Amino acid sequence: MLLSTCAFFSLGCAAAQAQEIADASELPPLVVEGATVDKPKVTVQKTPTVSPAVPGPSNTSEAAALVSEAGPGDGMVTGVASNKVGSAVTIVTGAQLRAQQIKHAADALRSLPGVAVSRSGGLGALTQVRIRGAEGNHTLVLIDGIDAGNSNTGEFDFSNLLAEDIERIEVIRGGQSGIGGSKAIGGVINIITHNGKGPLTFMTRAEGGSFNTRDVAGRVSAGNDKFWFSMSGNVRETDGINIARAGTEEDELRLSSFNVKGGAVLLEGVTLDFSLRNMSKSFQYDDTAALGRYYEVVDMDREGDVDIWLGGARLTWDSFGGAFSQVVKVDRNSTRTEDLKGESGALSSNDSEATKVGYLATYRFGSEGFRNSITGMAQREEESFTPSSNEGFPWSPDGLERKRSRMAYVGEYRGEYFDRLFPTVSVRHDDNDTFDDYTTWNAAVSLSLPELLMRPHASVGTSVSLPGMYEQFGAILGTFQGNPDLIPEESFGWDVGVEFTLLAGKALLDVTYFNADLNNEITSLNIGGFYTPYNQIGESTREGVEVSARVQVTQGLTMGASYTYLEAFDPDGFIEVRRPKHAGRIDANYTFDHGRGNLNVAAIYNGEVEDVGVLNTFTPPYTERVVLDDYWLVNVAASYKVTQSLEIFGRVENLFNERYEEVFTYNTPGIAGYSGLRFKFEEPSSVAWSEGR
Repeated sequence: MLLSTCAFFSLGCAAAQAQEIADASELPPLVVEGATVDKPKVTVQKTPTVSPAVPGPSNTSEAAALVSEAGPGDGMVTGVASNKVGSAVTIVTGAQLRAQQIKHAADALRSLPGVAVSRSGGLGALTQVRIRGAEGNHTLVLIDGIDAGNSNTGEFDFSNLLAEDIERIEVIRGGQSGIGGSKAIGGVINIITHNGKGPLTFMTRAEGGSFNTRDVAGRVSAGNDKFWFSMSGNVRETDGINIARAGTEEDELRLSSFNVKGGAVLLEGVTLDFSLRNMSKSFQYDDTAALGRYYEVVDMDREGDVDIWLGGARLTWDSFGGAFSQVVKVDRNSTRTEDLKGESGALSSNDSEATKVGYLATYRFGSEGFRNSITGMAQREEESFTPSSNEGFPWSPDGLERKRSRMAYVGEYRGEYFDRLFPTVSVRHDDNDTFDDYTTWNAAVSLSLPELLMRPHASVGTSVSLPGMYEQFGAILGTFQGNPDLIPEESFGWDVGVEFTLLAGKALLDVTYFNADLNNEITSLNIGGFYTPYNQIGESTREGVEVSARVQVTQGLTMGASYTYLEAFDPDGFIEVRRPKHAGRIDANYTFDHGRGNLNVAAIYNGEVEDVGVLNTFTPPYTERVVLDDYWLVNVAASYKVTQSLEIFGRVENLFNERYEEVFTYNTPGIAGYSGLRFKFEEPSSVAWSEGR
């Protein structure tokens, strides 16, 4: 089912699936995100009801309980039952984000099963997310159904994404290129923001704290079944930290986001949705210099700017009582980056644009106990990349615009057999204008065995990742030179797991083994002091085990834990850098005073990792491996509703002031404290209107 959902992610068209589960009485009891792990009754609604907060991420069963639409403007619950999911999935809900007081989306992903996060210094620095040992550009990141990865690098820098308006994060692990296309070797991270449905609501929040941090946010929204609208904004400023071990100066950051989305029912069965989002970042950073044995980060007056626009619109229409659904969708991603900007002006700037236009149709047939659906999709994608020009300098960008395009054709079958067996198969063919054409496929199956209190699940498939256009044509003066001869990376992967229901439904445990091979891995080669990417000969391997558990201890206390064991090696037998062999998380959430108060504690473990140190030499070897120590991060967050509208909150991050590195020579924040107020007002008179009366 999750593979099917990914198809809808690609085109933002899960509304087509919603008709299939319109009759909530046919669904078995579900474990709902943010609720207790007792088996509550669930009513499938177009606007989900917010349940009491549960800390940390949900495990597989909870993740599958509610799969939201990825398309812009709706966020409708499709009511997918947990026993229908073959892929490994973890979901973080908006309630969980607020309970933990997450301000940067990347912090919600730390130590999820199979997920590793590395940040090169302070909050505004490059933040990479790796799933199951794959590289950062092997993760497809969707925000309201729009591919957020830029054509420069092929990946999404999570330092640009604030979490204020996020209502749901779905992490689908394992290769998903059969539906998701390029970038989905490791998996898919699908982010859904506030949809606007409900009474007229005004929300504002303000906080301050360590490093002279100031943060303000606001949102206005309203909607019913015929029309919905939401507009939100968030600005976060901080003096930052000193990221250079040998330096003293702090590096400032200003990060802002603006999001508007909405939709309307034009005719019976015909819906139009839209979404527009801007993410802007201005930041200071340092550079490296030769200090002793290695090049290390030192104080330098460097500045950078990032400006990202994501926009999309979708037209959906259903016919034959929902048996046949069609979707037309267009998305656009525009990203501009400027680095090394000082008194002399921008020394490195890059512009990238990507446009996707697609059509998807789904036909449903069958009877009780034997349901089927067939989905077909056609999608055209066009990308462009333009680096800045620095005439007269060696290895400088030439300033020429590069373009590439491809057509994708997807077919998918999904079955539901007697509420026991749930298979999914998808095939994708990409017709490229600059690379060889390729065909990828995925299959997943879930088997429900309630008598044994267990659910086996498995998935298998192939995946492809295209080189980023910066890897092909980018350049940094005397430091980096792209390689236009790169070819796509190719992967084959599979996983198999079992989910257990324990303690009369009060506890859930999932254990999953995964294995993947990667060919043509793109890495960098040092040639006389500057780097260039190339395809390694041979096979990279990744395998490991993911374990997640959650238990309802008492009525107000929920505890959870996760652990990932990973072995990842490149074709030469070296451990892949910045991927911990051991990683995990323990968290607890306690609600009190009839839900007015909430206390959340999370302890995150990141095991020992290897990284690359650049040697202070002009002769080979230019680099050598270094080991970064393991560490624990303990975060505590508390909140209390003074009134129905006013909430006070505060948190302490890195409670025990752990000193650690995620990237070699880059400092990270020590202990930090924040506090603030959140005000939310819902217009009582708008309730009837929001219900379409």
